[in-house]
Amino acid sequence: MSSMNPGFRTSKNEILNTCTKFWHRYYESMRQLHVRMQRKRTEPLKDRNLGTTDARHVNVFEDFWRDQLAKAIGVSVGDVASRTISFRAYRSKNFDVCWPLEGDPRILISIKTMQNAYRNLTNRIEEALGDSAVLRLYGCNAVFGFFFFMLDGNVARGIAEQGRVGEADRTVGRGRGVAPFLDLIEEGGDFFSLGRVKEYRKLGTERPSKRQDVIAKAEQSLLDLAAEEPREVGGIHYDAVAFLPTQIRRLVPNPEDEKAWKLSFSNVNARFGYREFIGQLIEVAKLRGFL
Repeated sequence: MSSMNPGFRTSKNEILNTCTKFWHRYYESMRQLHVRMQRKRTEPLKDRNLGTTDARHVNVFEDFWRDQLAKAIGVSVGDVASRTISFRAYRSKNFDVCWPLEGDPRILISIKTMQNAYRNLTNRIEEALGDSAVLRLYGCNAVFGFFFFMLDGNVARGIAEQGRVGEADRTVGRGRGVAPFLDLIEEGGDFFSLGRVKEYRKLGTERPSKRQDVIAKAEQSLLDLAAEEPREVGGIHYDAVAFLPTQIRRLVPNPEDEKAWKLSFSNVNARFGYREFIGQLIEVAKLRGFL
């Protein structure tokens, strides 16, 4: 039988160390992608997501929230993991964190991250809504939480300078190249080094007027998805949401380890606090008689 930790809270050091590990893996994936594509570290890449298909960076958050949930409900970490839930013979869905691993699920967590491609925010929000809708459509009353990490910075805030479109790829004779953001990759831009940034700057232009603030838009959208109070019967809303926009600065020119980064969390609505995230899920689980 589980031995719950009442009023469970995630510490800042725990989540900060996890985010640092996550970022280090992501950054290394991007660096290796430049190597594989034989591109210099000052050259933008048309699709940075090609370097993260193995999702090793996202696994960091999956492992972290699995451990936090196991600790909170007093079970072995081996009793909490990702799981594919079968709702019908023709309909199943995988969830990032689940407890228990057999029988009806009682607590589930969905995890998403966004380090670039902010234009896809609407799709991410719709995916999050779809995850919750699937549960309720098939009558599952499991407690459901959503964790969303976003890289905060000039690009996400709509104030980054965007460079000119690159030339055609001479090696294949086609393509127009990329119109990169002239910011470091830790700011959501395209460059690991700004040594040759002048080559991409538009001549005779200044920084454009502020574009869409994606972080603010994400926060408003998540407020629509979050339940305002604990409920005995799960609805379309998430029972708890943790939103973590994170600003990242590099401390050395060519970082090779996790100590090379300085991370800080942006202010968000009090309903999205990471400290209380697991505790909120536990509270709802008690209300529904699962604990």
